[in-house]
Amino acid sequence: MDSKELRRLLHDLNNALNAAKIHAYLLRQDSHDPKLAETIDGLDAAVESARVLIANAYEKVPREPENK
Repeated sequence: MDSKELRRLLHDLNNALNAAKIHAYLLRQDSHDPKLAETIDGLDAAVESARVLIANAYEKVPREPENK
C-alpha cells in the first residue's frame, strides 16, 4: 500500500469514527437510563482514542508530491 492509499484509508477511518461519535451523542441525548449513558460515554471515549491514534498515524505518513 503506497502512502496515498494509506492516507485515504486513514481519512476514511476518521470519517467513520466521526460518524460513530455523532451517533453516540444522539443516543446520549435520548437516553435517560444512567447505565446506558455510562456505556455510551465509554464507547465515545474509545472512539475518540481511536481517532487520536489515526490522527497521529496520518501525520507520520509521507505526503506524495502532487502531479503538475
